[in-house]
Amino acid sequence: MPYEPVVSAHPARTGRWLTLLLLALACAACEDPDRCKAKPDCAKLGKCTPSEQGACVVAASQDCKSSELCSVSGQCSAKDGACVAAADSDCQSSQACKRQGSCSVYQGSCQDPSKTVHGECTKSCASDGACVLQAGKCVALSRLHCAGTFDETPEPESPCGAEGLCTAESGSCKAVSDADCARSAFCKDQGRCHAEGGRCVATEADCQKSAQCSKDGKCGVIEGACAATSNSDCRQSMRCPLEGTCTAKDGRCLAASAADCQRSSNCKSVNHCTPENGVCVSSGQRSQAGAGSEPPDKVGSTTLNGLFGN
Repeated sequence: MPYEPVVSAHPARTGRWLTLLLLALACAACEDPDRCKAKPDCAKLGKCTPSEQGACVVAASQDCKSSELCSVSGQCSAKDGACVAAADSDCQSSQACKRQGSCSVYQGSCQDPSKTVHGECTKSCASDGACVLQAGKCVALSRLHCAGTFDETPEPESPCGAEGLCTAESGSCKAVSDADCARSAFCKDQGRCHAEGGRCVATEADCQKSAQCSKDGKCGVIEGACAATSNSDCRQSMRCPLEGTCTAKDGRCLAASAADCQRSSNCKSVNHCTPENGVCVSSGQRSQAGAGSEPPDKVGSTTLNGLFGN
């Protein structure tokens, strides 16, 4: 077979062709600046603008405003290459607002604040029902915040379950009905069963039916709470014959005299026959009692609490 020499392209000519090809590829995006707008991600995600590298990205809020993210979820503003909800006005024109009540912005998305707990308000939500941040302050906006549930029966440790504060008004949980108070621990334990001024308060009738009356002599009312208002109530309480706390003072039943203590069973059984700071003590305990005694219903195993555990 006769030898046929291979004819190679001129190096300079080949280099020029490669350069032209690379330039053509690099400028493809420049030749069609609207190419991203024809892609599905433009309509769905707002990725309508070609980047310098040729990828379709979110470059401006105008990209977002024409997307489904804006019309459906209120994500109408561009931030860090993505569409987000930046203002309540973004949310309020969305389908999520109209259909689900998600009309307020929080950290880039639209939410229904009445069904939300913000991270900044976790502690105040548990203690006071102030669960969402508005104008720099944690506030309560719904029964969910105040009761821990939308159900009729509140969570026991919620402001509603504990204190009868079941209705959100002006950013706070308040008691607005006797029914809310009647279901609360305040009513059961403290006789505070009637709504007044946004809180549950006691009436004399409530107190006289409560355990505080029979145990502690707190059968009257002072500033909306059950309190010991007469020596007669103290003397009829369970604590008087046991502990000697038979005299009313400052809303409590105290041991105010040697006679109070000497009539008590503690005087006979454990020699607690001397009054000191409102409690009956033995002579050897006087200095200890004077150093900082507890209320009569909080001391020792010879008290009503110590005997019955409540």
